[in-house]
Amino acid sequence: MMNSRVQFDAEIKALEARFQSMCQATGDMLQMAVAALETGNPALINAVIERDDEVDADNVWLETECMRLVIQQQPVAHDLRVIGMIFKAITDVERIADHAVDIAKIAVYTGSIHEFVLITELRNLGAEVQKMFQFSKDAFASYDTQLAATIIEQDNVVDDLFHTLRDRLMRLMQDDREHTVLASNLIFAVQFLERIGDRCVNMAERIHLIEWGLPPDRPHASPV
Repeated sequence: MMNSRVQFDAEIKALEARFQSMCQATGDMLQMAVAALETGNPALINAVIERDDEVDADNVWLETECMRLVIQQQPVAHDLRVIGMIFKAITDVERIADHAVDIAKIAVYTGSIHEFVLITELRNLGAEVQKMFQFSKDAFASYDTQLAATIIEQDNVVDDLFHTLRDRLMRLMQDDREHTVLASNLIFAVQFLERIGDRCVNMAERIHLIEWGLPPDRPHASPV
């Protein structure tokens, strides 16, 4: 019969693996959504929307398993923080997947924007947000607080890109009526990208809580 501690460790590893699988599916959705926003490719749009069911299923499984482990195993200290923070982080990941779907649906109306005057700025924002999420996924895989700190700092870059692009889109709406509908749709898209960045910051802060028992803006001497 398996030792109870060995069994619990195996259950924690299964929980972490399923969370990483959820993150991978969400990262794929985000990558396809950003590409769809530029190309208007119907296959990419549909792929994003269809993949959301997989993320939703992961969300339900992880929520249930986190609750089961807390009730049956009554974990403490680091184990409890791991389960609790994964329970919180799955909400962030699920919302990121939802925003990827939102962006993909916007691409239905914008079509191909390869020649759009602000395409470079849009690509830069999309790339930075994807990088933030990949860092978040990687940081959770090893509970890397240094990488988590990088994610939090990277959010300033995303915020600057977002505000600059949003302001330019608003000016374009005022100055060029031909682009009013397109610019208004893209404003929604860049807002979703900015919110994804905020969700990544949430994930990074949860990693600090797992390792240190404190949020990242609190001083600490050593891990708990």
